[in-house]
Amino acid sequence: MQEVFEHYFKFCNSAWIHEDKLVFEYGQYCIYYLFERNEELEEDLEEEYWDDYYSFFYIDTSKDFERILSGNLSFSSFSVRRIEFLGDREYSDDARSITNELYICLKKIISFFPNIIHSTLVDVDYGDSMCESPGNYYFSIEIKEEKWWDLDFGKFFTGVLLEYETSFKVPSFYVSFFNRNQLIRDDKNISIISTNTKVRRLGYFKVLSWFVGEYGRVPVFSMNKKFENFCLSYQSSLDINKYRRGLVVESRTGVSAKPYIDVAVNMGLLTKINNLYHVGKNFKVYQAVQNQFSVKENVFVLDDFDRLYFLERILKSDYLYFSNLLELIFIEEEIEYSRLLDLFQGKLLSRLSEFKESLYGYDIKVSREIAHLITRIKSWDKPRVYLEHVLMPRLNWMLDLGLISNSFKTRYVLTNAGRKVFSHFAIWNDLNKSNIVSPDFFIDKFIVHLYDDCFNNGEIVNPVDFGFIENMIFKYVDDSFELFRTLAPNRVTISQAANYAKYMLYFSDKILVGYEFVLRVLKSNSRGFVFKYQEQYKDGYIQKGF
Repeated sequence: MQEVFEHYFKFCNSAWIHEDKLVFEYGQYCIYYLFERNEELEEDLEEEYWDDYYSFFYIDTSKDFERILSGNLSFSSFSVRRIEFLGDREYSDDARSITNELYICLKKIISFFPNIIHSTLVDVDYGDSMCESPGNYYFSIEIKEEKWWDLDFGKFFTGVLLEYETSFKVPSFYVSFFNRNQLIRDDKNISIISTNTKVRRLGYFKVLSWFVGEYGRVPVFSMNKKFENFCLSYQSSLDINKYRRGLVVESRTGVSAKPYIDVAVNMGLLTKINNLYHVGKNFKVYQAVQNQFSVKENVFVLDDFDRLYFLERILKSDYLYFSNLLELIFIEEEIEYSRLLDLFQGKLLSRLSEFKESLYGYDIKVSREIAHLITRIKSWDKPRVYLEHVLMPRLNWMLDLGLISNSFKTRYVLTNAGRKVFSHFAIWNDLNKSNIVSPDFFIDKFIVHLYDDCFNNGEIVNPVDFGFIENMIFKYVDDSFELFRTLAPNRVTISQAANYAKYMLYFSDKILVGYEFVLRVLKSNSRGFVFKYQEQYKDGYIQKGF
């Protein structure tokens, strides 16, 4: 033990012992050893000794470790930490992403020492409750016991990890939110898409938009077979596509198309009213924009608008499963399907347990829902068989979206776009200093900016003339009265008008705005429109003046 302590001490800026911690500090990095006191030994020594020993004091020389070890302490954990002082956020010209730094550090450790990670944590330490402080936001990587006293790991930490560049460039559009220390609303509601292994190609939802555009409202009893027949003409397109699984084939009852219809309902693309399937509000927006920007050469190849739209719908409907699956691939960069089968159930349970713990005292209804979900996932019958229906659709959606590729049939590799998308999820956690449960309000603010950064290298710069942007928003809102007519001829649904404006500004005018930004513009300056937003429905209507 002493040799390892002396090694860490040799390279540190300072070291101290306080209550139950031995800490070596290296600037933003720290090594933490936690221990328990030997009460029997404590009784045999003078009270003054222990008051001095456990009060905060600095370790001056390596000889102090002899005294530390003479206490016959029981060490309980060993971790690597990296720290951000939250008081610095307000005055910084840029921002730090502790969660991204965690993953950079974690992958470096794993590349040298596989299978030594016990757990990871991102949290805030506010210190002594008697002292008012912004707190330290930090990550902690707890190391398995086999490496606590391993000098090779100590040399790796001081010789490799301390010199390794772990900083991460946070996109500029997030910086003001960090500066203001502005939390973004998280309703803590978990949405999950119920999937079947056959639902693998997002291109069939493009086909669905054409199908409902042609047929309108379709009876529930005939929907599966009608849509199946409609899809058959696109089979040759899938045959020449890079990814061919998930084919809709002819059947007697339409059973081949049914899984796609079920997922479309889950994602809000279709709604069921009085035994009729109707086009969902948001899917009508997709149809309107698709007519202008979507390429039809091969329906199974997604263009920019397709990718943005379906990524947004998946994240709003399936963030828990989708983001945790992407995280597993992100950590390993390249992973076999069999290993995902081994890891995914445990990953979900671990994340849900973190949610449950962080929500203690928050909302009993939400806590019960999370507890119920934990019970449900634990009780999966034959998890490896069941997980095919969970993993295969999502892996194939990631392939279609360009977030991953497969170098071999069952080995998945993260693309640069996929790596950047996940880094944005990490930034969202850092903005709120906690794991995001429900990302809806983050998506409403940032999804267009995220997409542009991940798929187009963030090349678009908005015009400085805010008046021009405002004029274009009202132009597209005015257009929406023709595109999304309601029973009242002078009204349009807010979500349809605002989303249409958001997409058109990006794809037609190269202007980055979020849905939430459009709402604020409409609310603050209606230009003769009546703006009625109902919070309980997260929607409302815009009405033209008379």
